[in-house]
Amino acid sequence: MNYIGIDLHKRDLVVAVESEHGPVDKPRRLACWNEAAISEYFISQRPFEAVIEASSSYRWLYELICPLGRVVLAHPLKLRALVTAKAKTDKLDAMLLAKLLHLGMIPQSYIPPAKFQVLRDLTRTRARLSRACTEAKNQLHALLCRGNIHPPFRNVFCKHGQSWLGGLELGLGGDFARDELLRRIEHYERECRALDDCLERVAHDFPETEALLDLHGIGLYSALLIVGELGEINRFGCDRQVGAYAGLTARVHQSGNWDYHGHISRQGSGLFRWVLVQAAMKIVRRDQKLRNFYLRVRKRSGRDIARVAVARKLAGICWIRLRRWHQLRAAA
Repeated sequence: MNYIGIDLHKRDLVVAVESEHGPVDKPRRLACWNEAAISEYFISQRPFEAVIEASSSYRWLYELICPLGRVVLAHPLKLRALVTAKAKTDKLDAMLLAKLLHLGMIPQSYIPPAKFQVLRDLTRTRARLSRACTEAKNQLHALLCRGNIHPPFRNVFCKHGQSWLGGLELGLGGDFARDELLRRIEHYERECRALDDCLERVAHDFPETEALLDLHGIGLYSALLIVGELGEINRFGCDRQVGAYAGLTARVHQSGNWDYHGHISRQGSGLFRWVLVQAAMKIVRRDQKLRNFYLRVRKRSGRDIARVAVARKLAGICWIRLRRWHQLRAAA
């Protein structure tokens, strides 16, 4: 068995091979554009286990070599905490990954199945478009504030409000900025509507979302986002692990008699954490138990900490509902 460490970059990758008896040859650099040469190289190393550090560009390489052997995705933060070295080069990184893989010490990161990866791409694109649209609206509000102009409409982006905006005289620079922002907002809203239609069609492939839709504050998009970010439900052992996965658990520093609980870790999916916090502030209006919990924490620690605490509980509730849905479907 060969153990291959891969240090991946945008233009090239460095591979180092280690066998049961130690390093094999010298680390080799391969160009990313030459996928045929990469496949040929990994075929020559079979049987093998390979490790790639999680990054924004790992997926194409994983899909290329996964049919040829076992591929592990390393968690970058845990890997950095495990190993620190004074010297750092691409070859040394690849050799270190191969050594850790041989010793079974790679902290693994989750690789979602293909259908969950597609859902993640769609929901994350929808979030990016929504945030960009909100940013453009905020810039337009700032443009009005700069001229001490107060809209006569509660929602200045309605049909009549946009007509009113188009008739304002803001000077040469202001008119150009206003027109550009209105075109940008129109573009983002059109793309969001198209993506919402796509998500409605994709929702048929994820019937488990029905387990979340009766929670106040969670609609179809939020349910799809939660399902996509969680992935396979059986990979979690308890609801507390889901809260930790969302980055909603406190950092703990403990030594002897000294025990400190700090702010939340913020590790994991920021989008998953965001949708839980947004839904938490709506669900406390309807769910009496969660509202009582929110009020107790707010009285002791303040509004922001109480909101995060409810979001952490909501993460566990969503996981329990999804797990129960899968159990009932398997038993039927």
